[in-house]
Amino acid sequence: MNHAVKEQKIDDSIESVDDFVRRATEFLDANLEPKPSRSAFVWGEGEDGGVKLWEEPDSEQERARLAESREWRQKRFDAGFGWIDGARKVGGAGLTTAHLKAYRRLEAGYQAPSDTYFKLDSVLSPVIREFGSESVRDALPRALYRGEIMACELFSEPDAGSDLFSARTAVKETEGGWLLQGQKVWTSDAHLADIGIIFARTGAEAGKNSFSAFILDMKQDGVTVVPLRQMTGGAAFNEVFLDNAFVPTTHLLGSIGEGWTVVRTILALERAGLGAGLRRSGSGLANGTRLTALVRAMGAQDDPLIRQELVRTISGFWAARQMNTRGSDRRAAKFYHANPAPLLSKLALSTNLRRASELAGRVLGAKLTADTGEWGTFSWNSLVLGEPGVHIFAGTDEIIRNSAAEKVLGLPRD
Repeated sequence: MNHAVKEQKIDDSIESVDDFVRRATEFLDANLEPKPSRSAFVWGEGEDGGVKLWEEPDSEQERARLAESREWRQKRFDAGFGWIDGARKVGGAGLTTAHLKAYRRLEAGYQAPSDTYFKLDSVLSPVIREFGSESVRDALPRALYRGEIMACELFSEPDAGSDLFSARTAVKETEGGWLLQGQKVWTSDAHLADIGIIFARTGAEAGKNSFSAFILDMKQDGVTVVPLRQMTGGAAFNEVFLDNAFVPTTHLLGSIGEGWTVVRTILALERAGLGAGLRRSGSGLANGTRLTALVRAMGAQDDPLIRQELVRTISGFWAARQMNTRGSDRRAAKFYHANPAPLLSKLALSTNLRRASELAGRVLGAKLTADTGEWGTFSWNSLVLGEPGVHIFAGTDEIIRNSAAEKVLGLPRD
């Protein structure tokens, strides 16, 4: 009886969502301009920006945008809207997921600086809270949400790729911590990041117990970041060279040999959030608006094979949206060994973007290869050249399929 009363008091002490929304609206009105109403997409009107999958601004523009994002995150955090579902004792607002979703819907209507550079805050913070030492488990998540630090992930290697168990980055124990020697590749935002979560070999034997995870200071001597130029012409990824880079004992995540558990948790959280970015981008790709307009503008709407591929592509995006919104099939859940949604979300994104890319290439033909100035043609080049990268990040498609077979369906390892 007393327990029930206590639980009711705790619930009553939380600010209602309606009151929260009113307070958040006042804050946003005082600090940001509302977004202009979005006009319907009309082929041939407005900026011909195409559909870009990767942010690839020049260095000066990028650092200016990062500074704006840091400033906004600090102001938002200090007003109580930066870590809405975080515990009060570590700097959060102590509210619920419903409050967080309500705030995100609100802020989406304002011209807020991009949060792209801090996309790992909600992925890494729960991992640091679970596996971090006492000296970092409170401070680092707070700093991530407040924009004081920015993070990257250092997993893939030139000779390993998504086969993380082939990683060779070596760890040598030294006074007060460890020294790291090796190379990482395909690291997003490494040139801007303050810290990185790194997966490295701490044992000579084969298997997952020979790897550990650490929090690495990216600004120290011994860490060299080199941009990787892509087919698109941009450099959204980096190589990172480690030459006796130091990690203090306080920056080990979990225990020595527990690195795979840490990284697996990160990847699951990361994959679970995939696909939402395209829906919010306004590009018209995920909802089929821009693809349909392309087919009509190129006079291909009467081609039965093109029509079939268009419907198939739009249906794929729609199905992925339902999965992200509703989760996995509840009726089949008892047959699953693990939640399939994060893995299927990543695979759906890869599959849908490949279909969209191939459809655009088939419809445009040679118009995709040279910029003639014709609106809505060469601008698709960024999608077609950037799409192969989607099949690599957060695990290759092959790794994802293997994981689904083994972890979700319980099939034997190949």
